[in-house]
Amino acid sequence: MRNFTLKQLHYFATVVETESIAEASRKLHIAQPSISIAIKNLEDTFGQQLLIRHHAQGVSLTPGGRRFYIKAQELLRLSYEFQQNSLADSDITSGKITIGCFESVAPLYIPKLIAGFKNVYPEIDVQLNDGEQHEIMSGLHRGQFDLALLYDLELDNSIKKDVLNAPDKPYALLPKYHPLAMKSSVTLAELSREPMVLLDVIPSKNYFLNIFAEKGLHPKVAYSSPSIEMVRCMVGQGLGFSVLVTKPKSNMTYDGKEVAYVEIDDEMEDSTLIMAHLKINEPTVPARLFMDYCRDYNFNNEMSLKQVV
Repeated sequence: MRNFTLKQLHYFATVVETESIAEASRKLHIAQPSISIAIKNLEDTFGQQLLIRHHAQGVSLTPGGRRFYIKAQELLRLSYEFQQNSLADSDITSGKITIGCFESVAPLYIPKLIAGFKNVYPEIDVQLNDGEQHEIMSGLHRGQFDLALLYDLELDNSIKKDVLNAPDKPYALLPKYHPLAMKSSVTLAELSREPMVLLDVIPSKNYFLNIFAEKGLHPKVAYSSPSIEMVRCMVGQGLGFSVLVTKPKSNMTYDGKEVAYVEIDDEMEDSTLIMAHLKINEPTVPARLFMDYCRDYNFNNEMSLKQVV
């Protein structure tokens, strides 16, 4: 049997995850022929076809290729952990951490976490990817991220969780001069009579709609957007109310309007931010240092991490 390389496995895994040699080429910044040759060498080395090439429609795994991919993932993960742990054991702690973050909360939490951590460990490279929760979870399972920051909603038991802050109760977002904004608190029934501007991103969308549905209420969704700042701007322009958990420090919207944050009286499920990693993957030393930093550091009493059993 001829030797194979980790680089060949990396090329193969990237093709599988992008379902296309062309997409893998763009992602890796490697010429397509080089990727094709690497995969052909793997197939020759192990004496089996790993991929089915579909003309102009990408690639798919053979049954043997699927089993091979699972084993390749594990070997690549172990190689990555070995590299990062070895770098962290040097006199100057270095290495890399890749963090996935749910897009609506990333701006509020991640920049200050990274900035503070980099002051302590300047030689550790921190890479960030924000996106929808299903994208973050998918990246976590594929080994794309060491850690993920997201809401503890609709998650399976494959991850280990660290609570990032005390549970947050949703609040009502209203135009500054709306009659309900003059009250110290409002009810879901009062809100449901107004047009709603919905944060249309999973799992937030389901969470906010379920808050009303559990009370037998069904507000009319007048507008929706996956962007939390777009939602705030729509509310600021008087186009409806919204219910959110993430609370920016300023009550000014992106386009210069003022909004009001009003407490909701009703009992409802809290929402909790967590830092997560796969149970089957032991965090690398740089990742553990980042987690330890978050546990020990408190941003004006805004957050502290504690282990969830």
